[in-house]
Amino acid sequence: MYREFLRIALISDPMKLDAKILKRIGGGVCASPKTYFFILLLFPILNQAFYLFSGKLHLHVYNYFAGGGYNKYSVDLVITVVKNVLIINWQILLILTGLKIYNLSAQDIGWHSANNLWKVMAGVIGIALYRLFSEVSLGTAGQVIFPTIAQGAIWDKLHNPMSYYFLFIVPFALPLFEELFYRGFLFTLIDRKIGWIWAVLLSSTAFSAIHGNSIFSFYPEIFFRGIIYGLLRKWEGSIWTSVAAHSANNLIIAWFAIKV
Repeated sequence: MYREFLRIALISDPMKLDAKILKRIGGGVCASPKTYFFILLLFPILNQAFYLFSGKLHLHVYNYFAGGGYNKYSVDLVITVVKNVLIINWQILLILTGLKIYNLSAQDIGWHSANNLWKVMAGVIGIALYRLFSEVSLGTAGQVIFPTIAQGAIWDKLHNPMSYYFLFIVPFALPLFEELFYRGFLFTLIDRKIGWIWAVLLSSTAFSAIHGNSIFSFYPEIFFRGIIYGLLRKWEGSIWTSVAAHSANNLIIAWFAIKV
């Protein structure tokens, strides 16, 4: 990149230098604002499309094996783990592709150690109090992330293998990669162009969509939590504050869902 800068500077008309630098150094094909946001929009759409595809595939594979006499809980656990491994790898692929296109590093999108652990703890305590208040007083257990599973016999006994999936994978593995995608990658690129307020709002809108059953879905409660995660990301600077808060939220939801 710097070699290209020197080459342009040596052979160019000084009056045209700024425009050429912006085109070459400022993101290549993404130098145009329209192109920048058009390409950026493709990332959450592709992410959501894969979520929907994997969900439908999960259902068909589950029905096939459960109908064949296999233990339905074990089948569900295996399919769910495989599905989420595929989703995580898909998100990693999208992030790495985006970093290449936009000429960013992992540190640029918040992948670095937290600067202030007190802020991380404050985020965890804050989201935990919000979630506990919501679950206890509003009775929303199992209605946000687990709308059907919480009502079934799957939660009756903790020896069921799926219970451990929701107690360990959902609270700790999934939030890391969701936050890296939404509050890391998307947040950073939106923030750089139109500011952190829009970054919080738009990344939260995209985050809400992945919890629905269509490409464009919107859930106010999830959107609100997305705003909290986005503000934590902006406040501390790394994604670990939002990851910690997201993990705490999912852990409490999973526990209340099991207790329903």
